[in-house]
Amino acid sequence: MKQRISALDLQLLTVELRDSIESYRLNNIYNIADSNRQFLLKFNKPDSKVNVVVDCGLKIHMTGFTRPTPPVPSGFVVKLRKHLKSKRLTAIRQVSNDRIIVFQFAEGKFYLVLEFFSAGNVILLDEDFRILSLQRIVKEHENKVGEKYEMFDTSLFTHAAKSNHPVMYPFEKDLVESWFQEEKEFLIASKVNEKKRSIHRLLLSKAPHLSSDLLSKNLKKHGIKSSEPSSNYFAQLDLICEILNETQHEYSSLIGHKTNIGYIVSQKNPNYVVERDQPDLEYTFDSFHPFKPYLLDSEAKKILEIEGPYNKTLDVFFSTVESFKYALKIQAQEQLAKKKLDDARSENVKRIQALQDMQITNERKGNLIITHADQIEEAKNAIQGLIDQQLDWSTIEKLIKTEQKKKNRIAEMIQLPLKLEQNKIDIKLLDENISIGDMDDSDSDLDTFSDSSESESDSDVENEPKSNQNLDQSNFTTSKNKSNNYVIVTIDLALSSYANASEYFSIKKSTVEKQKKVEQNIGMAMKNIEMKVNQQLKKKLKESHDVLKKVRHPYFFEKYYWFISSEGYLVLMGKSPTETDQIYSKYIEAGDVIVSNDFDTIAWIKNPAKTEIPPNTLMQAGMFCMSSSEAWSKKLSASAWWCKADNVSKFSHHDNDVLPPGSYRVKNENNKNTLAPSQLVMGVGFLWKIKTSNDANATTDGTLPTTLNSTTTAAVENNTYDKDGLFVENSEKTQRSNESSEPAACVLSPPFDDDITAKSDEEGIIITDNSVSVATNVVDNMKKNVRGKKGKLKKIQRKYKDQDETERMIRLEALGTLKGIEKKEKREQEEITKQYQKEYRKVRRDKQKVTQALQFSNMEKISINFPQIKDQLTVSLSPDDTVVDVIPVFAPWPSLLKYKYKVKVQPGNAKKTKSMNEVLHFFLNRELDKNKSDKELDWPIEHEMIKSVTSQELVIILPVDKLNLSIPGSQNGRNSRQIKGKGNKTKGKAKK
Repeated sequence: MKQRISALDLQLLTVELRDSIESYRLNNIYNIADSNRQFLLKFNKPDSKVNVVVDCGLKIHMTGFTRPTPPVPSGFVVKLRKHLKSKRLTAIRQVSNDRIIVFQFAEGKFYLVLEFFSAGNVILLDEDFRILSLQRIVKEHENKVGEKYEMFDTSLFTHAAKSNHPVMYPFEKDLVESWFQEEKEFLIASKVNEKKRSIHRLLLSKAPHLSSDLLSKNLKKHGIKSSEPSSNYFAQLDLICEILNETQHEYSSLIGHKTNIGYIVSQKNPNYVVERDQPDLEYTFDSFHPFKPYLLDSEAKKILEIEGPYNKTLDVFFSTVESFKYALKIQAQEQLAKKKLDDARSENVKRIQALQDMQITNERKGNLIITHADQIEEAKNAIQGLIDQQLDWSTIEKLIKTEQKKKNRIAEMIQLPLKLEQNKIDIKLLDENISIGDMDDSDSDLDTFSDSSESESDSDVENEPKSNQNLDQSNFTTSKNKSNNYVIVTIDLALSSYANASEYFSIKKSTVEKQKKVEQNIGMAMKNIEMKVNQQLKKKLKESHDVLKKVRHPYFFEKYYWFISSEGYLVLMGKSPTETDQIYSKYIEAGDVIVSNDFDTIAWIKNPAKTEIPPNTLMQAGMFCMSSSEAWSKKLSASAWWCKADNVSKFSHHDNDVLPPGSYRVKNENNKNTLAPSQLVMGVGFLWKIKTSNDANATTDGTLPTTLNSTTTAAVENNTYDKDGLFVENSEKTQRSNESSEPAACVLSPPFDDDITAKSDEEGIIITDNSVSVATNVVDNMKKNVRGKKGKLKKIQRKYKDQDETERMIRLEALGTLKGIEKKEKREQEEITKQYQKEYRKVRRDKQKVTQALQFSNMEKISINFPQIKDQLTVSLSPDDTVVDVIPVFAPWPSLLKYKYKVKVQPGNAKKTKSMNEVLHFFLNRELDKNKSDKELDWPIEHEMIKSVTSQELVIILPVDKLNLSIPGSQNGRNSRQIKGKGNKTKGKAKK
């Protein structure tokens, strides 16, 4: 699987990153998933956030998915945060002809270098390109803290160096022929066993700017394997030139135009099972490319097209791979568990089969012993007679060999070597009832289970007439020729033939009993093995794992405290006085309602239909307002008040100055309406965002495109902005119109005052050019017309008329006059600078007042797409709904009555994080309806979405501090136990 971006990928990604996040501010840096080599960079602008994933040496791309971050950052991340946090990203460049990306922060104050060659590195530099910190130390390149980084300089950030395109040239036949000629000379000069370079490696070494993947694709397209030796194509110059030119043309088109589509190659998952696994696991991602790959018909792969920038392709590839990593891991565990069970079953079958074979073999041997009892007795007596003669064992074996050569029937039955140390012998018996194939070689392994029979000396065998022995021998030979099926049995010399046969039958009987026990134990053992394997699988499933979740674009109101009333009205509240002013300036229009209290907590009710606000909505907004104030911690039940939004103003009554943040003036006190005392009963619930048919045309944050009305357009056309982005009015008409309204806008002068400049020129003080010395104007100051000193100046001029400029300056410096004049003029310059800064700050404040006045005048408002919000948000799901995300909300309890997931919250002493963990645990342990038929019960898809919610996401929506939860079941049970305990204690005291 492709895990490292190529040089072509890096070129395309650098351009897209430059267009997307330049001028953004770095909000924070995190490690990813406890790895010291993966980093998450969060950039933001007002109303815009971008996350960038950096894997040291492997990948970089913007992501639309969440990433798990450890609670404690690494030391390197702490160092990066110290220098780069909240710094603006001013430029992104790629070092020419190298896989290095440089992020410039704060106009060159810091540089973040990302190396994507070898094992990669992340290096932090100061403004002098000295290393402040680095992810790993590379001794070979002497990259150490304090050393100067010399891979680039300031010329990289000039406009001329912005493009990083290599020089293109056509590949002619002569050029390619020269490459092949060099390769031929190299092969001739090298050893015979020198490995030949492949055609792909040769072409890439001569044209390194071409992408390796792109070159491989075009070679494959023309039927050439990339791994084939280059010597096979020395005679095909035209084909190689065609491939090179085609590759270069495709390469130049990729880097010359923005990539609007990317490609992902997926291959068949060998462990996929249709009945068990999800359809998404049938194919796994293998590689990604900015060009369409070429696949042969024989390849079991698929190509997935991803529309959009190339960053999106990488994000989908890596995020999907990381999301499926857990599922594939579970799949592999299941395969391993299945293999364990199969191995255990096969092992048990082998054991039972071995016991059955042993029974058959022992039974056959016992029957053969009974059948050939006479012959066995003769053999026993023969051996016993030799032993009784006190012959050596080796001598006995020699005698038996001699008799076997003479075709003695009894001797041929005896197998050598003898087992006289065990008082046993092996005898070969003929079995005429079986074929050769019925006996296995393993039967001989079971011979040791036989015991001996009683020994009896039979000296008559030796005295038997020779003619009879020959007759028996001939009969034995005849039967041997007829059938060659023999079985070897072990005979105990101390036992008779029937006793030996009984030993074999006893072994068979014990084996049958053993088989029964084994079969019973096998059943229990298999159950235990299956139970153990299932427990291990469940343990793996219960292990904490981070599933990547797609980052949802939040609605505009989610940055504030908010809820939707039971009648469908949106209620907003700022998390700070500044946010309260922001809501008022952006979203509040005539017809909306403000709700406040004596604690200066302000909530706004949006009234898009311009109708009368229902009493329930006003009551719920009052509860929301009081619960978000100090009344919650003090547990006070006080009253809030409300009035129309056009009855409040942001400007003071006397001088029309803008009031402080979060403060508003009520125009008519008689239009204020007091609500009934509010109960401090709130709740935490979950809303569901679902897909609708109009999602393609809908905005991501629930607002409509902003349009300027005629008043705003006129104001923008008649005014300009200074270098600090402050609004300056230039139109008298606009000024008169503003004077008639509440905010009194004043015309401001530029910060550079002509009077100050003229004054500094008259005094001979140089402010702007510090390179010129103050002493050069001393003589000019002396020549000025000063009353009462005209005659004195004439004498001085006559006395020093022969002095040149250099001598005059030397004498003034020797007398100390020059130093005094310099100090005096320096003090005057500092005073003028202070005065200038004071005037500039005053002008800046005045401009800010004008900007605030324009901000709070009713000129421009952001329209809210309420129908879109109403269609996308629902309190309960239906079977046909496609869930996009779950949205937590903190709202008054009466507005949550129709919610499926809700928990009551009241003032208390519990901590917020612990309480929110209890809420999530309560939701995830409720009864499930897998068929999704009962709306009152929880559905699996709902629990899957709630699992992705963290307690911290719930904490940030709470405007209260200490609280108390009313979870159904748990609290009642606890109270009942406490009451029961008190009752028992009381009874005990009464008895005493």
